[in-house]
Order: sequence, then C-alpha cells, then structure tokens
Amino acid sequence: MSIRRYLVLMLLSIITLIIFVSAIQGYKASMSKAASLFDDELVSLAQVISAITLPKGVVKHKVTSNFAYQVVMDEQVITRSENAPQRLINKLNNGFKDVNFLGKRWRTYSEKISDNSTANYWLIVAQPLKQRFDLAEDIILSAVTPIILVMPLLALIISLAVRQGLKPLTLLTRALKNKKANDLSQLSINSNNELAPVIATLNELFLRLSSAFEREKQFASDAAHELRTPLSVLKINLHNLQQSSNDVITATSEQGLISAQALPFEQLEHSVERMAHVVDQILTLNRTNPEQILAESEALNLQVLSQECIQELYPYIASRGHDIELNSEATTIFGNRFAIAILLKNLLANAAKYSPDHGKILVSCKQGEQGIILRVEDSGPGIAPAEYTRVFDRFYRVGGDSHNSKIIGCGLGLSIVKHIVQLHQATISLSVSEALAGLCVEVIFQNEENSRYNKALRSQPSASNSVGGAK
Repeated sequence: MSIRRYLVLMLLSIITLIIFVSAIQGYKASMSKAASLFDDELVSLAQVISAITLPKGVVKHKVTSNFAYQVVMDEQVITRSENAPQRLINKLNNGFKDVNFLGKRWRTYSEKISDNSTANYWLIVAQPLKQRFDLAEDIILSAVTPIILVMPLLALIISLAVRQGLKPLTLLTRALKNKKANDLSQLSINSNNELAPVIATLNELFLRLSSAFEREKQFASDAAHELRTPLSVLKINLHNLQQSSNDVITATSEQGLISAQALPFEQLEHSVERMAHVVDQILTLNRTNPEQILAESEALNLQVLSQECIQELYPYIASRGHDIELNSEATTIFGNRFAIAILLKNLLANAAKYSPDHGKILVSCKQGEQGIILRVEDSGPGIAPAEYTRVFDRFYRVGGDSHNSKIIGCGLGLSIVKHIVQLHQATISLSVSEALAGLCVEVIFQNEENSRYNKALRSQPSASNSVGGAK
C-alpha cells in the first residue's frame, strides 16, 4: 500500500472514530438535557393543572396523546385525561418515577395539591419516554448528518493535503526514475526537513558510486598497461631465447650438456599465450559494464558488423582451412557496437578454434517471429546437452584445463557472451546444428527498439555472402 493511500485511509478512520465517539457522548448529553427539560415541563404542566378547576370524570383534550394526568382524592381517581387509566398510575409520593401503562413507558410527576378542605388531593402528570428518545435522536441526527454528507469532500481535501505534503517525495521518485544508469550527478530538489536527510544520503551514495566507477575505470586502464606490456616483453624475450638456443652447439652426452631441442620452449610459449588470452578476456569483461553499454548504445547494422568481425578474424579462420558462410537479411539492432562486436568475435573464435581443420562455419542473421536471430553454427564436436548451462559459468571449460582440443582458453568467452546478451535484454541458447552437426549458438534480440528499427527493413532483399577458406 502506498504512503498516500495509507495516510488518507488512516486519517479518515481516525476522523470517523472521533465523530462516532462524539456522537455517543452527544447522545448521552442530549438525553440528559432532554430529560431535564421534559421534567421541568411536567412540573410546569402540573402547576397549570393544579391552578385550574377541572370537572370530575374523563377530560378530553387535544394534547392528551402527549401527556396524561390524574387527579386523585383518597386514593380514588376523580378526574383523568382521556389517555390515562382508571387505576392509579403510581403510588402517591412526591417526585418523579418511571412506570408502565397502556403498553408504554412513561415518566410521571406526582404532587400533593394544597387545598383549604380536609380532603387530600394528588395530581399525577405523565409523559411518554419515547418523546425524549425521539428528541435526542433528532438532535444527534441533525448534528451528525451534515458531517456524514460532507465525508466525501473531507476525503478529497485530505487526499489533496496528503498529496501536497508528499510532493517532495514524488519529485524525488520522479528524479530517480528519470536518471540514466550512468547518471550519478547530485540531486537538487526543494524538500522539507524530513526529506532533506534522505536526499543528502542519496547524494553521498552517488558520490561514492561515482568515485568507485572512476577507480574501476582507472584500474582497467592501468591493468591494460601494466599487464599487457610485461607479457609483450616476455614474448619478445622468449622469441630471442629460442633464436639464441638454435645457435648453441649440441654438446656430447659425456660432457652432461642438454640438446637445444630438449628445452621446454613450447610449453613456456603456450603458458605465455594463455596468460595473454586471460588478461585480454578479463579486460574485455571489465569493459562490458551496464553503464557503458547503455550510454553508448546505437542502431547497428548486424549484417555489416558480422562482415567486419569475420574479416578481422579471417586470417586465423583461413589458417585452419575453414569455410565460413554468412547468410544475412537487412537487420538492425539497438545496442553497443563494441559489446556486440565482442559477442560476434567470441562466437566466431570459438567456432573456428574448436572445429577440426578444413571445417565449416555458418553465420546467419534474420528477422524471426520472436525478434532478430543471430545464429553461429560449426562442424566441430559440439557440447554435450548436460554442459549447456555450465559453459556460461566463468572460468569453466568442458573437460577442465586439460581440454582435449589443446586450444588456449580460460573459460571466459561464453561467460562474456552471456553477459552482453543480458545487457541487451536478449536471450541465448545452445543446440545441435541441423546443417553442420556441430554446436549451434542462437542469440535473439527481442527488445522494443529492435522491433521498431526493423519494421521498415523486412521488405528489403536479403544478402548472402560466402567466403571459402584456404585449402
């Protein structure tokens, strides 16, 4: 439940409860006041009746329905109103009493009438208690009815007041919602005293995050320089050492010298290449962060980008004797050029590395029912279905470090691919290629931007490119 709704309901509930309690107290006070007024009225009526001479017997009067009276002498009713019984209403005692007669509850007042004769005259005046209750209810209803009728207006006023009071919070919510992922600027909102500490805390958080991202970017830049440079120097020194060792004359076994061919240069070179590959993959993974992806997204021609990536990797593909084919429609996606290029290069590199020599690679881009489909297939051994989920984990390789392909790798390629896919709100799946019987990697870009960009492109003719590998 929202704060606004909670406050409105709570205030209305409190006001309703207060009105209800006030109505009960008002009812009690009205009953007490009405009882006092009606008692005074009975006393006044008794005084009027005692001041006049009434005929004996039953007296008809217009107001007999509201009042009843009896004149008693020697405990015998000698004069009564039409609605009074023939027997005594109550015992002859001065004062007020509540009695029942004629199926009603009555309030009575008894008074002894002063007379010069020796006879004892008593006057009993009665009034129905229902009149008192009716009067009290009328007073309460008259007081409460306007309040009940004005409750909808009161609810509207409270809602507007709460909305105005929560306006700074609404402005804060809107400001945070409108912020882009890479926008860590300070908030500047006119707020009340209660919200000011929250805004100050958020600004401090943005400042710390901005500093952390700057340190992360600086670390990536420093790592690229500090790690790649020593590895390059190590490669050069290893190459020079290999050249120097070739000039060493093999000594005889009697002298205890080792032949140059026995030196483990091949293993050392393999380790250096693997270290360089790990560094490149880690730095690539570091660059594909959400802030950079969202900040630098644009409309990309997937066909052209695929051609560029194939052209860049073609020397290695050709060195393995692979045939690579690109079947592409005119498709445009919305994304980060660097990230999508990394995704394509990783998929193409994996297909080229793990396919046997003189294999085949098939790349296709087309518009499907679910979105834009990018598919990379190869003629390699593929991956067992049980490993489809595990291969996306960081540093995981099928078969472990002792991969039977003897290909340099660190288990980060598909992890980077999945990371880029998630940043672009796409989906990725692995399966067996129907055309080449190897691995088929399918990426579907299905966000709204891609659909909008490709509505006008579906009618354009498709393009097909085939590149033959070196034989």
